[in-house]
Amino acid sequence: MMTQNQVFRVALADIKANAQQKLEQYIDKQADTIAPFALNYSFDYNQFAETALQNKAKTTLANFIGFVRQTFDGLLASGKALQDLYYDCLAFCPNGKQVFHTWLESNDFGASRYIASSAMKIYTWFDQLPERIQRLVREKVQNWSVAALSQLTKVAHHLIKELVDSGKKTAAQVKATTEKTATSAKKTNSTIVATASNERIDAPELAPGMRIVVVVNGDWKGYKGIITAKWKANDNESWWVLLDHVVAQGSFTKTLFKPEQIQLEVLSNQSGSKTSPKETFTARQVEQKIAEALAEQEREQAEVELARFTEIRDAALQAAAVELKAAQEHAQKMAQDKEKLIEQLIEKDRQLVTVQNLSIKNQQLEQRVVQLEKALERAGQNSWQNTFSGQAATVVNSELEATIAPLMSEVERLNEVVLTREQEVAQLKAVNHKQQAELTNIVNLITNTNEMNSNQTEIVEQFVQLKTLLQEMKINEVIT
Repeated sequence: MMTQNQVFRVALADIKANAQQKLEQYIDKQADTIAPFALNYSFDYNQFAETALQNKAKTTLANFIGFVRQTFDGLLASGKALQDLYYDCLAFCPNGKQVFHTWLESNDFGASRYIASSAMKIYTWFDQLPERIQRLVREKVQNWSVAALSQLTKVAHHLIKELVDSGKKTAAQVKATTEKTATSAKKTNSTIVATASNERIDAPELAPGMRIVVVVNGDWKGYKGIITAKWKANDNESWWVLLDHVVAQGSFTKTLFKPEQIQLEVLSNQSGSKTSPKETFTARQVEQKIAEALAEQEREQAEVELARFTEIRDAALQAAAVELKAAQEHAQKMAQDKEKLIEQLIEKDRQLVTVQNLSIKNQQLEQRVVQLEKALERAGQNSWQNTFSGQAATVVNSELEATIAPLMSEVERLNEVVLTREQEVAQLKAVNHKQQAELTNIVNLITNTNEMNSNQTEIVEQFVQLKTLLQEMKINEVIT
């Protein structure tokens, strides 16, 4: 039969195992709810002509799906892998371009096709930047959103430094800067001769953002650039100009020119030529251009919205990961406390066994004393008349008293030890009940957290198309 302590240890081990099992079930359920990953191929990979190309496409897809973009460098790596596969399709696969784009639009990518196409576009744009601008961009935009990076590819090279130096930008802010620059350039380039009779009008005033040509004789004559700022000293105006050839060399050094030393580029291009008649469009062409503009606007809005949903998804995943990590750490701490408690109980059990052995020994000694007392009584009755026997009895009694006194002290000490051990066992049982209550609270907390997560159904429905992507991440984590 099992002792009470053994039963207690078995019950405690069962409680620990059940708690660990419930925690693992909760973690699995959270992972299935927030980040379901299951890599199911719906695309016909036989369209890739070669087996090596098929395997490379599947590997690229798995790496991309399993990658949650956190940095600009990670996005560049995914874009480079996709771009390399695209070039391989063009080189080794019949109708490689069509096959690649069909694969990119397939359900294998799901809602991540926007990130995939954006990664390719961003990598191509970044690869063509001057090395100095590459270092600047890589340093400043690591945590920008995909939509903001897509808008950054539309910004002129000479404006990238000023844009990224001003801090993190959203897609709307980058787009507003691009449109503002384009509007300024359009206004500058739309300055034309007012009439066909070559009557000249007053030249527009110089302003930041306008394109100019250096007209002064010297080393700078004929160079083009853009006005960046106005400088005034002693009522004399001058203009800071960023020349194109300086930007091409990877520098952003500006040069100061007087108004008479520069001329608007549009006026320079129109000098010596007559005004051409304005281009006219038919009603059908106007409707077509309006439709194209509306379609482009809707596409950009869809890209921005999808990027926003992607950022929300990433934030939800990070919050869930933090919550799961905290639950795991608390469960580990509880498990460690249980292990320590079990070790203490085992040690107390050993001490109780020692005390029980001492108690048995004490009982044996008491029985021996009783036997000696009875033997002395019988010896006294047989020879009580003998004087020598009386003296011997006195000697024996004194020896018995000297022997019994330490034994009784030892008995009292052992009784005190037994009482102390019983108190410690009671305290350990109380601690165990407290630990068991805390474990029950942990299970309730896990259940409550699961109920709170069920309120996120609306967000999960918005990311139902991300189910394939998220389930693959789980598979990759298990494989790793």
